[in-house]
Amino acid sequence: MMSDKSEKILVWGEAAVILIVLGLIGGWSYLEAGVVPVAHLFGEKLFDIGLAFVGTLFGYWLAKLHIEHFVSNIVKQMEAKHLDINRNIAFHKAVGAMLPELPNFHVRQSTGFSSDVATAVAAFTSWSTAIDPTHTPEKSMEMVGKEAYTLAAGLIKKDMGFKEAEVAPNYEWVVGVNGLPAAGWAVEDAPDLSIYDWDTGKAVQKYALMNETERTATSILYSWKWSMKGVPCGTYVAVVNYTIGGQPVIANSVGDRLKIFLKRENEKIITTFETIPWD
Repeated sequence: MMSDKSEKILVWGEAAVILIVLGLIGGWSYLEAGVVPVAHLFGEKLFDIGLAFVGTLFGYWLAKLHIEHFVSNIVKQMEAKHLDINRNIAFHKAVGAMLPELPNFHVRQSTGFSSDVATAVAAFTSWSTAIDPTHTPEKSMEMVGKEAYTLAAGLIKKDMGFKEAEVAPNYEWVVGVNGLPAAGWAVEDAPDLSIYDWDTGKAVQKYALMNETERTATSILYSWKWSMKGVPCGTYVAVVNYTIGGQPVIANSVGDRLKIFLKRENEKIITTFETIPWD
């Protein structure tokens, strides 16, 4: 918006230009005729000058109102969009904060990001959609993931980070469900596996979804392969939950207990394991 001083300068400047133009026209006409009295010429042009001045002021007033209204609408739209974006971000933050605290709900460690990551990506999606309505959550994941890997590669190159080699799972937990009716049964909740420290009860893996490996008319077999990399030495036990044929099974033990320990072999310290049968 212009200041009062700038507005006055604009108005008087336009008036001065109109006066000069009219004066030149009038003066030229007077010189051509050579007989028109100055008083008569001034009387005729004074009305024209006044009319032009009033028209200029009225036009300026209308233009000023139009511009103010236009700018005001833009500001209101921007404020509304800004409030909507911030509302969406706050909403996703609230959802992300509540998610881990939902009763009897857990995010699978092997497939899901933490709620903090999900909330951050959702916030990026909200801002991106405001700029480009065709933006999608999948595009956000692609862009954020690509940039994260690029940043990680840069940190590794500068020796500010490192990437561990992938380790193949070295132990397989197997669950067999037998004695099912010859027909009419279905898997309603596939088995999920949790692993606990036998001595402390602390979970080292929770709710890993097991994979179906074999099926007959009256039985079904599931397995899940576990990598012990980074797991502290100790004794571990696995439990499973599932619902098949309308029969829920909760916290059934899976196989034997598993003891993980260090061992010296060929002058190297390696992590190994052995099973401990139930007494």
